[in-house]
Amino acid sequence: MDDYLIYTDSAADIPAHYYQEYDIRIVPMEFSLNGETDEFHTESPDHDKVCDALYAAMRQGADVHTSQITEYKYIEEWTPQLKAGHDILYLAFSSGMSATWQNACMAAASLMENFPERTVRVIDSKAATCGQGVLAVTMAMNKAKGMSLKENGDWMDAHIRYICHRFTVGDLGYLHKGGRVSAGVALVGTMLNVKPLLIIDSEGKLQVVGKVRGEKAAIKALVKDTVSQLGAPDVPKVFFVGHTSKPEGAQKLKQMVLEACGPDTRVEVMCETPIIGVHTGPEFYCVCGWGMHQKVD
Repeated sequence: MDDYLIYTDSAADIPAHYYQEYDIRIVPMEFSLNGETDEFHTESPDHDKVCDALYAAMRQGADVHTSQITEYKYIEEWTPQLKAGHDILYLAFSSGMSATWQNACMAAASLMENFPERTVRVIDSKAATCGQGVLAVTMAMNKAKGMSLKENGDWMDAHIRYICHRFTVGDLGYLHKGGRVSAGVALVGTMLNVKPLLIIDSEGKLQVVGKVRGEKAAIKALVKDTVSQLGAPDVPKVFFVGHTSKPEGAQKLKQMVLEACGPDTRVEVMCETPIIGVHTGPEFYCVCGWGMHQKVD
């Protein structure tokens, strides 16, 4: 088997035990809270503590921002691994929402000029949050099964279209502020108690596909859409449920997915990474996992 490392970035939400089980590596991204900037390491044992503090601050009106990963940061992170004789397979935050993927591609090209015997392959996940997490975990599982870097990268390119994101937010204003949706789309979030339903489309961009009234109706809609998309070929039956410090609602959502999809389904819950939560706001739920191709073209 090729001696290569699996990397993703802080935009991916991954349950903690997968990092140790599959040696998934993270290129950290930065977030800023009231003018103080820090890197977020999703594999850190302080993950939930940092997330809870951030979302509590956001509910009090804190000023929050994120930064994309620079080309220099990738070179800094990957150079020691290449020197040690490792190749790299990297799953990047969606090119439809960030320049992170483009910066990674430039870094990969530069590094392979300096290390012509090594390979750095960058995969555009067209995904974020728990969807990117499911992809990263599956990529690590593929490696554990014996796939070479090329086989694994080709498999991911062929199957990414089967990853489905379903989520709801309390206020689309956060997504508009971060440039993820237009001002017109953000107006949906101003309606009293209306919860927008969103997906990530085939270009890796956010799309509002519906709206319901109230959190309970939104959670039911997430589950209904999850069930409607079951049946993708040759993929794990696994879903990640994300939330922004709303653990009780997330556990209810998990149980509803399990009841609807059957006992052979793996459903895991985690608090949303700040890299995504800064843009979704503190009233967020998502269900992401393998399903039939339901992205909007």
